[in-house]
Amino acid sequence: DDWRACEWLFAAIDPAASIADHQKAGVDKTVILGIAPSDYTPYGIRGTTDPANCTGIGGGTNIDKGNDYIAALVRLYPDKFIGFGAVNPRYRGVDAAVTELTRMIVNLKLTGLKLYPMYDHYSADDETLAFPIFKRALELGIPVIVHQASTPARYAPLGLGRPWLLDAVGRAFPDLKIVIAHAGLPWLDECTALVGRHPNFHMDVSFANSVLTREEMYRFIIRCKRWGVPLTQVCWGSDYPCFETLDTLVPKFLTMNEEADRLAMPRLSEEEMALMLGGNILRVCGLA
Repeated sequence: DDWRACEWLFAAIDPAASIADHQKAGVDKTVILGIAPSDYTPYGIRGTTDPANCTGIGGGTNIDKGNDYIAALVRLYPDKFIGFGAVNPRYRGVDAAVTELTRMIVNLKLTGLKLYPMYDHYSADDETLAFPIFKRALELGIPVIVHQASTPARYAPLGLGRPWLLDAVGRAFPDLKIVIAHAGLPWLDECTALVGRHPNFHMDVSFANSVLTREEMYRFIIRCKRWGVPLTQVCWGSDYPCFETLDTLVPKFLTMNEEADRLAMPRLSEEEMALMLGGNILRVCGLA
């Protein structure tokens, strides 16, 4: 029942409609993320599905085909989508997850990996469950986005969402490109401290920039700089289609310097804005 209040956020959406929404808002390319498969939590069967057969793969909805669905969308819209697949070490075991990670990168040609530790009931610093996945991602040379933030889903243990759990990962894999999703909201300072101490870490501000006002977003970006976080490690994101529509979300970020002027504080440079709005994630993905 605790999903019911937010299940509308995850309704099926036509990829062409997504592209149209982003183009209207001035966003020319987006990262699309798979949901890791799971069948053992109180939420039952969970994963990436294609109920409308948008991908043309067919065969009915099947969470084992989640990465195939994402790859198919990238093939259909190669100039619009950057595909990140997902794996879960507690779904059919760690070895199966590592094998699927290899398949989705080598065979399906996806760009990166998304992990959901709190949803899938494991800890990001678990050396048995998580570290083999991080190790293989490093070998494959891909970035990993990790959901280390809160969620309205009650049976996703909140303690497993704390950003600090990635600290051990940063020490064990100093060359692995990691993006902390949602800037660790509500633990923004914890996320900032992590990104500041691990040069291979980045954060995206999706969801966070829906919750924060424009002034709060501007102050957070400035605080990142004061904490020693280069803005080359900060990536804009939308969490589309959730929480806030693009027609207000994009201008909120683009016009942050109006807050700088109003508060008589430092303006963000055009270069900094351009990097946060796309240049950084393209570099992380090896596309720039």
